[in-house]
Amino acid sequence: MFKKVLSLGLMTVMLASSVSVFAREVDPAKWALSELNDAEAYGVAPKGFEKGLNNVVSPEQMSFIIQGLRNKCIEAKLVASTNTEVKLSTTRGEVLEAYYTVLKDYSGLDLKNDYIAYMSENQIIKGYGKEDLRLEQPCTVQEALVFASRVVESVYDQLGLGTDGFLWEVSDENNTIYLLGTVHIGKSEVYPLSKGLREAIEASDKVSFEVDFANQEGMMYLAQKQMYLDGTTLDNHVDEETYKRIVALMEQYGVPEEQTKYYKPWALSNTLTALTAQDTESLEAVATYPVIDAYVYSKALLEDKEILEIEGYAFQADLLDGIPVDYQIQSLKAGLDMVEAIQSGEGNAETAQAEVEMMNSWIQMMKVRDIEGFEASYPKDSGIESGDIMTKALFEGRDAHMTEKVVEYLNDTTDANYFVAVGAGHMIGKEGIVKRLQELGYTVKVVER
Repeated sequence: MFKKVLSLGLMTVMLASSVSVFAREVDPAKWALSELNDAEAYGVAPKGFEKGLNNVVSPEQMSFIIQGLRNKCIEAKLVASTNTEVKLSTTRGEVLEAYYTVLKDYSGLDLKNDYIAYMSENQIIKGYGKEDLRLEQPCTVQEALVFASRVVESVYDQLGLGTDGFLWEVSDENNTIYLLGTVHIGKSEVYPLSKGLREAIEASDKVSFEVDFANQEGMMYLAQKQMYLDGTTLDNHVDEETYKRIVALMEQYGVPEEQTKYYKPWALSNTLTALTAQDTESLEAVATYPVIDAYVYSKALLEDKEILEIEGYAFQADLLDGIPVDYQIQSLKAGLDMVEAIQSGEGNAETAQAEVEMMNSWIQMMKVRDIEGFEASYPKDSGIESGDIMTKALFEGRDAHMTEKVVEYLNDTTDANYFVAVGAGHMIGKEGIVKRLQELGYTVKVVER
């Protein structure tokens, strides 16, 4: 139960690390910020691209971007009739023609007669004025990435694909509020978001999350809460076998015992949850694709929307740290069993695989807005009724508080539109946000796909 619920219900430092930070490291054009963020999420941005945004895109970078575009076409289940070799030249026109050449390899797309018509009509290139596309001008890394992210969105919009998300709408005479239930698992297939979901974010003036990811003081508090600061270490709190198992496992992912021993059981359980959800061989890879909360946060931040938080890192850190130690240790052992079973393919591997498949099924439900399917498979109500310690801690009281914040937003007299993104588990169930708002007399409807 702990792993299932935590993967949807709470933010962690690892989750926060997937928020885009390139905007603070370099000085890209303001108009490009949000789309550069998209390029990272879509997997078309080469590593280290942010260090030379205004340089002419190199053949090596173009090769990476081209492969990224092909990967997104494959994820869209497009079938390649051929695999044309792409000319890796570097003018604006040549870059766009290279992208168009990739698309031509796949059946099922409505392409125009030539690449200029397609790129212009789909607003992939907007130019410097009427018919001033400057196709012979050298293409910068920034431009190549922006063009690529727009190509991805164009393909997915044309096919009616992209993640719809668990999205509801509630409004009164003053405001409209979109409620997005999120799944805290970062995978390539989540992106891009569907056109409808992107438009809902764009239409919002204020965007609210469980935590403000950029709250450095809050992140520091959470980081400190995860560690023993009283002179003891993990081996003073868990049995010898469990200690050796977690040390050995973390060493596989590049974390030495000298670091692992200072972390509390609940923090290590969080890490194990992230590892099983991501199916990765390194901790660095966990944040390769942002969870949807972090992605929406980056979009809102880069588009100068007002950022609000409902709880904050300190609240969530205290909540997890307050879980009885015996339960934390039990959860850590369960997480170890899970990862080891997956690695060995023996023992409880079947159960472990079922857990991973459930997480993946939630991703698929989120992509097509299958709220009924998600609610039927998510163990929130049954966990609360059974008295499960973690489930009760994650939801009892928190759902009510989140509902109060939504009502506060509805009562805002500034005629602002809000977008609220919190764990999907908080939206559903007998005591969830949607049910509570309905009981208060508000009309809450699922947004049509």
